[in-house]
Amino acid sequence: MSGLLRGAALAALTLAASVTVAGAASAQSYNRLVVFGDSLSDNGNLYRASGNTQPTSPPYFQGRFSNGPVFTELLGFTAGVSAAGAPVTGSINYAYGGSRTDNVVAFPPGMRQQLTTYTTAGGVFGSRDLVSVLGGANNIFQAFPGAAGNPLTAQTVISGVATAAAADINFIVNSVAGAGAGTVLVTNLPRLGLTPQFSATSIGATGSSLADFAGSTFNSALANGLNTLAPTRPNTNIILFDIAKVSDTLASDPARFGLTNVTAPCLSGVTVCATPDTYLYWDGVHPTAAGHRLFAALANDYLYYGDLGASSTLQGETAFRHHEDTLSTATDSLSGRGPWVAGTSISVTGGYDQSETDARGSVASATADGAVVRGALEAGTETMRFGLAGTYREGNVESGRNRFDLQSIGLDVYAGYRSGSLFVNAAAGVASDDYNDIERVSSLSPIVMTATTRGQSTGARLQGGVWLDLGGIAISPRAAVSYVTANVDGYTEQGVAASYRYEDRSVNAVTAEASVRAEGQMGGFGVFVEGGYRDNVDDTTNDVRVGIANNPARTLARSFDDPFGGQILASAGVSGDLGPVKVELSYRGRFGDHADSNMGGITFTLPL
Repeated sequence: MSGLLRGAALAALTLAASVTVAGAASAQSYNRLVVFGDSLSDNGNLYRASGNTQPTSPPYFQGRFSNGPVFTELLGFTAGVSAAGAPVTGSINYAYGGSRTDNVVAFPPGMRQQLTTYTTAGGVFGSRDLVSVLGGANNIFQAFPGAAGNPLTAQTVISGVATAAAADINFIVNSVAGAGAGTVLVTNLPRLGLTPQFSATSIGATGSSLADFAGSTFNSALANGLNTLAPTRPNTNIILFDIAKVSDTLASDPARFGLTNVTAPCLSGVTVCATPDTYLYWDGVHPTAAGHRLFAALANDYLYYGDLGASSTLQGETAFRHHEDTLSTATDSLSGRGPWVAGTSISVTGGYDQSETDARGSVASATADGAVVRGALEAGTETMRFGLAGTYREGNVESGRNRFDLQSIGLDVYAGYRSGSLFVNAAAGVASDDYNDIERVSSLSPIVMTATTRGQSTGARLQGGVWLDLGGIAISPRAAVSYVTANVDGYTEQGVAASYRYEDRSVNAVTAEASVRAEGQMGGFGVFVEGGYRDNVDDTTNDVRVGIANNPARTLARSFDDPFGGQILASAGVSGDLGPVKVELSYRGRFGDHADSNMGGITFTLPL
């Protein structure tokens, strides 16, 4: 039995990753799970087929090669075992401890034979199926003693074994994809030399290095094959679950993942350690239940990348809102009731902004706050006026497990014409947008994926209205139309979980608004209030498009239009003279179907 355990065991070398299991995503979903693999995925198949003898339970948990459920049982499905006559229409698990990747019919069956057994029993695949394929370690393990016994040919021998195992996995994936499976999750191998089986002093550094070479050779062949295969199977999303790149992080800092020991097995002979949940390995190669939970969490980072990456929509939307506000400020500065005075003036504005956006599907609710500083130079006559304004604005945005900082530097030109009670204003501008400190707390918490990128916003606004004097108060009905586009350059996250790759994106919309402004005097101060309504009349915003870097996984699209929806506009302010300087305190609010924002500011204007 110990030989079978050792052979079955090495499948568990596939683990060197961890965290807390992420919540299920709603938009990116799967109907059922079909599993092909070895001991790392076995939910009791070998145990049942061996008459409940392998592995010995206890101390192994109910036929699992661990002290608890395996990772495939933690992905949100209840999969049946593959006993003869078992139904093949629901979630089902064909993985056996000890299985190689080949077509061996003998017990335990090879993974290619597992697939044959499934299809022979009438099993089919559908577009909403998730298929897990994990194997290759047992091939390497069984060939390892012979290869290591001759150092001159060790790498050649083990390379051939690893390459052949990867070819088997690619064959299985191609067959499953060709049969119509919607998504295939294919797991590679970690640094095998870090596992207790290979890092033990009895094996030594040479054995550990050869194990690492075997794993890296397998991974390279697997990735090359999947990258070649994926374009030929456009109806199947083939996702490479890359646990290899987290191996060193996990080994070097286990405390970050709630572990204290990632080098020794918890189970030694028949003796179980006192704190299994602090160990990564249950035996020489199999993960503990805690390790499987961490493994499942990392799997979710790959399985739900389309939804988890959708929160990037907030980047372009925030820049869009910022630029829309600067254009409104530009035209509003020329739409007051006070008469224009020929000459030049300079103004400086400082303000603070807060906004809240509702949750939308897989995008969590968001909050944003930041400062704005604006300087403007205006000149003109009593009937025509021109302005040039520079604006710096920042926004610190948080949405669930995501955050980023946006710094925008913009330049706007604007002009106005007034004839009696009528006025018309126009503004156009451009802004450079820097997205810094982009962070996504991955499903492999506390691992944080990071990035930076840039973008550009442009826009134009036209406003017109009329002033009506009603004694001590003046009323101005007005209307405006704006076009704004915010472009965000594509970027790739950095970190050891799934590295999401975001394509270039534009948020574009034409909005129209109607409002009424009232102005008057109160206690020697000028006072104004304004209310109105704004809505999109045309929205050509691009989808959020997310893939995984260096991965055959498809690029997935998520659509987000008009994040504010219809908006009630409200503003108010008070102004007065402080010597030659005019001072204005103002408030501007938007209250939308899906988001609200509030901005307060103070403006100092000095004639030159």
